[in-house]
Amino acid sequence: MPVISLAEVPATAQIGPGRDTIVMKKVIGSRARDPAFAMPDETPSMSITHVRIWGHLQRSSNEETDRAMFIVDGDGVAQVGDEAPRGFGPGDFILIPRGVSYEFKGNLTYLVINSREGTDSKSS
Repeated sequence: MPVISLAEVPATAQIGPGRDTIVMKKVIGSRARDPAFAMPDETPSMSITHVRIWGHLQRSSNEETDRAMFIVDGDGVAQVGDEAPRGFGPGDFILIPRGVSYEFKGNLTYLVINSREGTDSKSS
């Protein structure tokens, strides 16, 4: 497996007005699942995105896979499903089951890890 330098991964950014700032770098993934994926080496079995956010991630859900978020630095508050909001910090993981809505806010860097293992026929 090749070594991937985060500095070589192209970034996409969403910056106000009316939006919080979020910068994403999809490090591992595939063009079949995401046509914007720009890395030369790809895999359809998982995706990992490095994310930096200042503000609030609006409530959303992932209908294809379970999702794990690993907090690299910073802190915030997350709400997953109907659970009570909970604080998190560096070294914490947040597990988001497929189809469950979630949202969070803070000033942080995290990794989003999606595994295609065990998903329905949409997997490739």
